[in-house]
Amino acid sequence: MKKIYLNKIFVACLSLLFLIFFNIQNVAIANVENKINIIGNENIDNEIIFSIIKQELDDYSEDNLNQIVKTLYKTGNFKNIEIQIDGEIINLIIQENPSIRNIKYNGNKRFKKDEINTIFDRREYFETFNPYKIDKFTKDLTDLYNSYGYNLVDIKHRVVKNKYDNNIVDLEFDIDEGKISKINKIYFIGNENFSHQKLKSLIKSKEKNLLRILGNKNYKEFQIKNDRITLLNFYKTNGYKNININFQSEFIISKNNFNVYFYINEGQKFNFRNFDYDFNNLSIINDQKIQLKELSNNFIDNKIKKNNIYNSDKIQNLEDLITEKLYDEGVVFFKIDFLEKVENNNVDLLIRLTDIEPKYINQINIVGNTRTKDRVIRREIPFSEGDAINRDLVRKANRNIKNLGFFKSVEVKETVNDDLIDVNVNIEESSTGQFQVGVSIDSFEGTSLVTGLNEKNIAGDGRDLNFSINTSSSNTRYSFGIVEPYFANKKIDLIYNLNYQDTDLSKKSSYNLSEFTTNFGFKYLLTEDIRHSIILGYELKDYEITNSSTASASVKKLSGNNADIILHNDLVYNKLDSFIRPMKGTYISLDNAISPSTNDDNGYISNVFNYKKYYNYKSNIFSVQTKLGNIFSLQNKEIPVDNNFSLGGRWLRGFDSYGIGPRNSRTSYVGGTNIAVSKFDYQKPLINNSDNPVDLNLFFDVGTVFGNKVDPTNAKESIRASYGAGIKLYSPIGPVGFSWGFPISKEDYDIERMFIFSIGNLN
Repeated sequence: MKKIYLNKIFVACLSLLFLIFFNIQNVAIANVENKINIIGNENIDNEIIFSIIKQELDDYSEDNLNQIVKTLYKTGNFKNIEIQIDGEIINLIIQENPSIRNIKYNGNKRFKKDEINTIFDRREYFETFNPYKIDKFTKDLTDLYNSYGYNLVDIKHRVVKNKYDNNIVDLEFDIDEGKISKINKIYFIGNENFSHQKLKSLIKSKEKNLLRILGNKNYKEFQIKNDRITLLNFYKTNGYKNININFQSEFIISKNNFNVYFYINEGQKFNFRNFDYDFNNLSIINDQKIQLKELSNNFIDNKIKKNNIYNSDKIQNLEDLITEKLYDEGVVFFKIDFLEKVENNNVDLLIRLTDIEPKYINQINIVGNTRTKDRVIRREIPFSEGDAINRDLVRKANRNIKNLGFFKSVEVKETVNDDLIDVNVNIEESSTGQFQVGVSIDSFEGTSLVTGLNEKNIAGDGRDLNFSINTSSSNTRYSFGIVEPYFANKKIDLIYNLNYQDTDLSKKSSYNLSEFTTNFGFKYLLTEDIRHSIILGYELKDYEITNSSTASASVKKLSGNNADIILHNDLVYNKLDSFIRPMKGTYISLDNAISPSTNDDNGYISNVFNYKKYYNYKSNIFSVQTKLGNIFSLQNKEIPVDNNFSLGGRWLRGFDSYGIGPRNSRTSYVGGTNIAVSKFDYQKPLINNSDNPVDLNLFFDVGTVFGNKVDPTNAKESIRASYGAGIKLYSPIGPVGFSWGFPISKEDYDIERMFIFSIGNLN
């Protein structure tokens, strides 16, 4: 009873103190309001003004009154503030800033009004007319234009007063966007072990050139920063663990161009030497430790010790392998440390695994996605609220979101919140649309004009849209495709394509072919390097005989419309270091196509295997490329001519395209059901340390096409071979090639073409 009584007394006293304090505060505010008289405010109530300046009301000295004026000015709501003292009364005479009714933008083409209003919060800049905030908006909008390459943008604003109300104004921004700044030159300073051309091939930024139609030649600082990261990663995966790269941009205002300088301190090249393990502080049984060591040793022997070059990616791959194994074993709360001991240019690696306290996710916050929808980002995050989390999962989330290719920057951070973890995903959007125009020229197709439109993030849903037109004197192709990611909430891409193609084969096979194709299917990654796709297609073909006297009997049978259903099953492994000028790596593909028998029509199964291997030894490049193919009828009938294999051109230099294989006459090519061909190349730089390298190319090609249900007039199953030499120039307009091929094994009816000229495709 005594305890309850004391508690009641305590509560009563506390209440009394609160009432006294509250009354004192009210009296103080009342006294302030009695002493300060506010004059001129029409839109802002007295109470709001007093709440703004109450912390400055300790005394009424001149210094403190000046502080009151400064505090009110900082709000941005007032145009003019004066203080007049009348005895004990202080008159605060204010003139409010007018309210902003409408905001208009003139001359803005790159960013529409809706985009600007989405990026810039009106409440932050335009709650009232405040010259300081207007200037800040102008600067921030200028920075936005600069980030997209508009470095000469000029933004001015005008105030339009309201005829009927002086407290309301309209704002008009006049925007002179200017032209996008281009990159004049890209310089690499300090690179001793990799050529300028090699480093340029790695980065997305490209130099301005009147003849360069394709390429990211606009100057964008965020892209330069990303290019720096790309170069750092490249060096680190090639043994240069202490690489340091900085960049500097020089703006040439008279030309609206930038020179970009990458300053490279390569440091020493390192090699792996010894590997050791420390699993003593990880709570797993001995059998698990043995399995973990065996798994790691197998990876080290097969993936690292082949060349022993220090490679940060290999360390990361080993960490992924260990993490995945532990997860499979049900071990979640651990950390992996790779401790390096450096001696001369050798690195000894200690792999240490340690238990950690469990961490669980409280909430995931996504900030900065003004266009991309939250769900598109969330599906790339391998965890959700309530899940356990570790450093590896955070790293994977960061990597997955970056790999979308939608954002300038991505940052995934953890913050502790009451023993739980908040994961904050901060992103900055970038443009995801691209329009391209290009020209390709060679001895076989002539001049081809390529036009394309690509949008990778339609309506912020992550969909990919492609549209392209490819036209030449003998071939016109229209393509339209959509890729829908995460079909059925799985990491599988849904593919839909429409294609229309007109091909002039009158000079080779005495017919023209019009072909409409629609495809529907799926593609996904089997492993990090292997892509699998399965696609169902419908083809509608129209064969037009151009010369019935020279056309083969098999072509005449196809005259008119023909329909086929085709199922494609493709596997691709791609580890080439470059598409334009590969110097090392492997490419393997297997394309299986099945066209089932329908009614009395023919059906077939086709298999094509491609293999490319590039070796680099002291700047000398050796390569071998092989193609093996077979097609056979499901009803033991003749295969349509355009489905048969042909040989010549790029795959057997020294001969024309459709130059080798079964034929009835020069203008009646039939082709074969089997193909086997290999190309052996030696490539040596003639001019290597240059922005535009020139390579000498020596080659030897060998191959054959054979097999046919019918018996063409000329169909010897002999091996053809050729040798030759050429020059490859990697110029500002793209790769240019000249080669001379000399047949050393041929048939009398083969069609030769000794000189080959090509722009755009040299491999």
